[in-house]
Amino acid sequence: MKKEVYNMPSRFDVYNVDMNRMARPAGMLRKMQECGDYQMTLERPSYDELLDEGKAFMLSRLDLVIHDDIAMNEPVQVYTWPCPSTRATFLRNYMIKKGDEIAAEISSQWTMVNTKTRKIMKVDEVDLTNYTHDEYKEVLTSAKMRITKEQTEAMETVGEKQVLLSDCDYNCHMNNTYSLDLLCDYIPELYDGKYRVSYVRIHFGNEAPMGTKVTIRRMKTEDGVYLFQTFREDGQLNVEAEIGITTR
Repeated sequence: MKKEVYNMPSRFDVYNVDMNRMARPAGMLRKMQECGDYQMTLERPSYDELLDEGKAFMLSRLDLVIHDDIAMNEPVQVYTWPCPSTRATFLRNYMIKKGDEIAAEISSQWTMVNTKTRKIMKVDEVDLTNYTHDEYKEVLTSAKMRITKEQTEAMETVGEKQVLLSDCDYNCHMNNTYSLDLLCDYIPELYDGKYRVSYVRIHFGNEAPMGTKVTIRRMKTEDGVYLFQTFREDGQLNVEAEIGITTR
């Protein structure tokens, strides 16, 4: 009998909801990554055990699709599963369900870094066979995100962010979920509460260490999709993203 993928019950508290008391996209991302951390701790190796071995997962790409709002304190079930992977890309899916309906889902790609040499590790260099795996699903089936040179040139600088202590996880870099919060701050339609994020595509380039100043650049396409790029002070790309919105 096939083993069920790891899942846990959860709710969205006041810290992860918006003005409408609905889960924020970054709050959904946090819940799903939290579920992944619990799976790793239970099935082992845990994230901390990997760190002790000099191995660290780093998120390189994710696609998030939000099918429906999730209200504050509404009971949900959160699922996650690593997927068969090759070369140096580790695949993982996440999902949040309200009853029998999928409210949000993520397909993600990770790399593993040797923390001492900073070299990218291959899949066959670490034993993750104890985790409950399942097939990989791309939650967005359209063409992969590609921000063109013309779109980059059309972007305007809309803000700056100093990466402070409260933005960072124990890697001393801005946590990837906070990057999504930061980008959503620069979508004007979200401020009146009548719109919500429908999907996110985000690629992570270079980390934003504590003390770094990040510049946020943005453009809105004719289709109403927001494109973002953020850059560190040294000119290195931090993240780039495509975010779609819809009415509630």
